[in-house]
Amino acid sequence: MKRTDNPELKNKILDHLADLYKIKEVRESNHLSSYISCRTKSFLDHKQTTEPTEQEVMLFALGYGLQDVLTPKEASAPVINKDGIIYSPDMILSNRLNEIKTTRKSAKYHFMDDSLPVTWVDYMMGGCYMMEKTEYDLIILYMMGNYSPPFPQVYAETVQFDNAELEENWQKILKQKAVLDDALITGNPPESYKNCYDWECKYCRYSLVCDAIARASGATMTEEQKEEDEELWS
Repeated sequence: MKRTDNPELKNKILDHLADLYKIKEVRESNHLSSYISCRTKSFLDHKQTTEPTEQEVMLFALGYGLQDVLTPKEASAPVINKDGIIYSPDMILSNRLNEIKTTRKSAKYHFMDDSLPVTWVDYMMGGCYMMEKTEYDLIILYMMGNYSPPFPQVYAETVQFDNAELEENWQKILKQKAVLDDALITGNPPESYKNCYDWECKYCRYSLVCDAIARASGATMTEEQKEEDEELWS
């Protein structure tokens, strides 16, 4: 038996996945997710300064593909517009908002209060505010289960919010929207390392671009961001 590397076939598959799930297309700049994740990255995405990496294509494709499989045929996904922000839930099922997430994190942390990424929570709260609801059903597929053994596990739960925290989150989103909107109008990217969560810098394909912007503007990383950066490149 002889095995030969076939990079041409690999690239065909990656291109197919990117086309199938429109991974290389620029998402609308006023999508809710653009104001929740790193605003500098959202700006650079909109300007198409670089294409998604192979790893990003695979991660997005896995997420979208599993979402397709997990979504019942009777589910819907309307596009909602409020205050100039557009949003679409992964699905509405039985008149309830649903979000489907995949992660390689261990399922053993599932029931810890801080186990949900803050961007997931911000997005669900934003969706609740726009849809005038206080509950969001969350489906999480842990692709490696609890790693003992590493078999997939699925969890489903209902996340409840009160009106005060929904209003507070929406005001935060509007402030972040103003930052990105101003950057897109002026053509000047949002300040590096100041418009994101610390962990978002790790593995970001714009790390070198962001670093160059930061050096030009005199911005610096937080201590947490420095630790993440040192861990990545060590």
